[in-house]
Amino acid sequence: MNPISQTVARWGGFVFFAAVFVPLLVLSFFNHPSAADDYCFADTAVREGFWQAQKFYYDFWTGRYFSNFLVHGNPLVWGWYDGFRLIPALALIGLLASVYALIGELLRGHKPITIWLATALAFFTMMVAQQSTVEAFFWTAAVASYTVPTALTFYLVAIMIRWYRLPASSLLRPLTFVWASFLVFASVGSGETNLILLVLLLLAIAGYRLLFNRKFDLFLVGLVLVSMASSWLLFRAPGNAVRMGGNPHSGDFVASFVGSIGWLGKSLGTLLLTTPLLPLSLLFVPLALRILRTGSPVQHLFQGSAWLISLAYVGLLAAMIFPSYYGIGLPPAFRTMNVFFDVAILGWFFTLTVWINSLARAGRLHLERFRLPVWAPILAGIWMVGSLLFSRPIRLVYNDLARGHALTYNREMNARRAQLLQPTDTLRVAPISVYPPSLFVEDLNANPDHLWNRCQAGYYKHKKIELAVSSRQ
Repeated sequence: MNPISQTVARWGGFVFFAAVFVPLLVLSFFNHPSAADDYCFADTAVREGFWQAQKFYYDFWTGRYFSNFLVHGNPLVWGWYDGFRLIPALALIGLLASVYALIGELLRGHKPITIWLATALAFFTMMVAQQSTVEAFFWTAAVASYTVPTALTFYLVAIMIRWYRLPASSLLRPLTFVWASFLVFASVGSGETNLILLVLLLLAIAGYRLLFNRKFDLFLVGLVLVSMASSWLLFRAPGNAVRMGGNPHSGDFVASFVGSIGWLGKSLGTLLLTTPLLPLSLLFVPLALRILRTGSPVQHLFQGSAWLISLAYVGLLAAMIFPSYYGIGLPPAFRTMNVFFDVAILGWFFTLTVWINSLARAGRLHLERFRLPVWAPILAGIWMVGSLLFSRPIRLVYNDLARGHALTYNREMNARRAQLLQPTDTLRVAPISVYPPSLFVEDLNANPDHLWNRCQAGYYKHKKIELAVSSRQ
C-alpha cells in the first residue's frame, strides 16, 4: 500500500475501535445494580459480614472463591450505589488492557502505533462477536465470573512470555512467578469456563515443552500445580454439589461430546462469517512475516508444529463448550460464548502466525515477495462495516442510547432508589417503563416472596417489597 492508503487504513482501524468502545463506555454511566444477584450478594455481606458471606456461598452455592470475593465486595456493601456505574467501564478498560498487554508481548520490537492498531482491530472483532454486552460488562455477577478471569488469563499469558525474557539470575523471576501464580489462582477461582481453559492451556504448553523441546520446565510445572490446587479448592466446595445436583440432564458423556462438536462447528462458522476475521487475517500476513524474521525477539513462540497447534486450538475451544452440555444438557449461555469468542479470536491469530511460519520455513512465503492485494483493505473495511451493522448486541447498545431508553431507565431507577430508601415495612414500587436490553438483566418479581425481592427488602431494611403490577420480564 502507498503511504496515503496506509494512513487511511490505520486511522480507519481506530475509528472502528471507537465505534464499539465509546458507546459501551458511555452506556456504563447509566448502569445500576441488578435485582438478579447483586442485592443478594450485598445483603448477605452486610448481614453476615464479608468473610462469613464467602463461607456461606462456598458451602451452600458455589466454589467460585475469587469471583465470590469480588461480588461480596461490590459497591452496595460499602453503601456506594453509584459505584455500579464504574464497574462496566472498569471491566471494559481492563479487558482492553489485557489484550494490549498480550499483543504488546507478541509484537515486541514493533512501533507502539502498530501494537495499538493491532489491539484496536482485535478488540473491535471481539466486541462485534459478543453475544451479550450486558453479561460481559454490565451485570456484575457475570463480569466477576467471566470477564474478569478472561482478562486475567490474557494478562497471565503476557506475564508468562515476559518471564522467559528475564535473565536467569534476575530477582524479578521469582517475583514474576509469584505474580503469575496469583493470576492462575484468581482466574481458576472465578469460574469453571476459565478454569478449564487455563488448566488445559498450561498442561498443553508444559507437555509440548517436555515432549518436543525435551525440557522439564519448572516455571510451567509450578503454574500447573497452582492451577490443580486452585481447581481442587473450587471443586471441593460443598456448594458445587448443591448447585449442580438437581439437574436431570447432566452426565451424558456421548451426547455431550456430540453436542459440543456440533456447536463448535456452528460457532466457528458464525465467527468467520459475522466478524472481519478473514479479511483481517489477510492484512495480518505482512505483519506476521515481520514477526517471524530472523532476530525477532518473539520468533521462537511460533515455531511449533502447525498441525499440532491447530489441534490444540480446536481442542481448547471444544473443551470450553463441553461442560455446558455435560452439566445441563444445553448449549453454553451467552456469557460463556463471550469468553469463547474472545479466546477464539486471539487464538486464531496465534495459530495463523504458526502456519505462516511453517510456510515461510518451507520457502512458500517471503516478506520481500509478498504483496498485499490493493483490494484487501477495502474488503476489510466493507466487512467491518457489515460486522458492526449486523452485530445484534452492538445495535442494541446504539438503540438504547439513541432512543433514550438508557436515559429513561437511569432516571426511573434513580427514582426507585429514592423510594427504596424510605423507612417503611412494606414498600410498593412500580415497574420500570423500559428495560434496555444492553443494561438490564432482571427486575423485581411480581411475587414479593421471590428471592430478588427478599434480597432488596433485606438490604434496604424493609419487611417486604411488592411490585405494583406484573413485571414485564
